[in-house]
Amino acid sequence: RSMYNQFVPDLWSKVAYPSLKPLNPWFDDLLRRLNFIGDWIEHNQPPVFWLSGFFFPQGFMTANLQNHARKYGLPIDTVSFCHEMMADPLDDLTAQPPDGCYIHGLFLEGGRWDRRKRSLVDPRPKELFSPMPVIHLVPEQYKQEPTEGIYRCGVYKILTRAGVLSTTGHSTNFVFWLAVPSNKPTIWRNALVSETNNQVKFCDQDYWIKGGVAAFLALRY
Repeated sequence: RSMYNQFVPDLWSKVAYPSLKPLNPWFDDLLRRLNFIGDWIEHNQPPVFWLSGFFFPQGFMTANLQNHARKYGLPIDTVSFCHEMMADPLDDLTAQPPDGCYIHGLFLEGGRWDRRKRSLVDPRPKELFSPMPVIHLVPEQYKQEPTEGIYRCGVYKILTRAGVLSTTGHSTNFVFWLAVPSNKPTIWRNALVSETNNQVKFCDQDYWIKGGVAAFLALRY
């Protein structure tokens, strides 16, 4: 009955990654994920990683920080990511960066990235989602949090924006906070539990907060 109605069977979805796709797009996505991992095994690491293709993307990001910490002999708890929006198209990036990694596969809801302005801007009319550029995750020791000009954009696996706390201590849906450059006015807000346990304030932009702008690794189609 599930296959007749284009639903992913419960027997599969219980052991699979979160997804809102109907059966046919879900199966195409599964094959793409398998090809992504297969190509990695057969041809070595890709220059740009498809973040959406990971079952547990937080684990991949943590492993990248660990590799950087080992490379330079740094304590792992002092290293975190800065985010750089790349101007180069995906196909033009044919080599890995010296440090960190390139990722792609994110989609924005409620906004879009303007390559010319290098800023988050309002979406076009009737545009529900827009692709994000390739992002360079740059490991940095004792990273200084920005004081202006960024929107702290939540990145989720799927569109529901809701998840549960798994046994690993991570959400089953939320992935990370992405600092997206924007020219809107800056505000300061209290940190959320998903950001840090410290009582600190982060700069943000209420224009995008009120718009509910967020990024996702997968859509419904």
